[in-house]
This record gives sequence, structure tokens and C-alpha cells, in this order.
Amino acid sequence: MTTSQIPSPDKRLVSMALLVALGVILHRVEALLPLPAPWIKLGLANVMTLLALVFLGFREAMIVTGMRIFLGSIIGGTFLGPTFFLSFVGGVSALLTMALVYRKGSGPFSLIGVSVVGATTHILAIAFSVYFVFIPQSAFLQLLPIFLSLALVSGILTGIAGNILSRQLAEANVAFR
Repeated sequence: MTTSQIPSPDKRLVSMALLVALGVILHRVEALLPLPAPWIKLGLANVMTLLALVFLGFREAMIVTGMRIFLGSIIGGTFLGPTFFLSFVGGVSALLTMALVYRKGSGPFSLIGVSVVGATTHILAIAFSVYFVFIPQSAFLQLLPIFLSLALVSGILTGIAGNILSRQLAEANVAFR
């Protein structure tokens, strides 16, 4: 590796900042979309987490996810409220499982599979957090099949977007490292 190929810390920081900014923008755009219920989201901002995981690594993906949730909640007016905490629990849980699947199973799993695992974990983490902290009613857990079905759809869509973007970035020889 020549000196010009050594990853620049500044380049990594700029890449992370761009992924955070794009994630916040997608988060806010998604809040404007008409969806069937207020707690249902497509998870568009998670595409930036996927890209951070693929191109930068786990540590940087954790920073991108945390900053994206933190800044999105400040801009959206939910900072330190229940929505912020649920987003944080779901986002971190999703990233942990996505990182594990991506690292251990990158052969059999495309980013679609990684994203579906993340979306499913996100829903489960939020549902159980809501159940144990806010609504300890078994009737709430009966909604899990609906939530998990929606997680499957959003995970597939997010994974497709992640696959397309990561392929295009790789082909364009965009260096994050």
C-alpha cells in the first residue's frame, strides 16, 4: 500500500458526516410521508447505516447510527422523549445484529438479508421495550405479526437500496477508507 492509498482519518470523518447528514435528511423526509400508522416507518435512514457498516466498519456504523438518531430527534422535537429512546434501542439493536450477520454471513447474505435481520431486530427491540416500559398489556404483543410483516417489507426495500448504492459506490470507486 502506497502512502496515497493509506486511509485518511479526515476522509473517514467526512464520509461519516455525509452518511449522518443523509441519514438525518432521509429520517425527516420519511416523517413527512403518509404512512398507515404513526409508528410505522420505512427505515430509509437505515440505508446510511448499511453503507457505513459496509464501507467503514462497525465502530463507524455505530457512530453514524447514534448521531443520526440524536440529530434526527433534535430536529424532529423528540429528543429525550419516548420516541428517542425507542429509536435508539431499536437502532443499536438492529446494528448489532446486522454487523454480526454481515461479518459472519456475508457469503450467503446480501445486504437485503442483512437489512431484513436488522429491521426484524429493530421491531422486536422496540416492541419489547414498549411492552416492558410503557404498555404491559399482552394485547400489544398480539400486534407483533403485523409489525414483523412490515419489518420484512421495509427490510427488503432498505436492503435493495443498500445493495444498489453500495454497488454504485464501489463501481464509481468512491473510497470511504
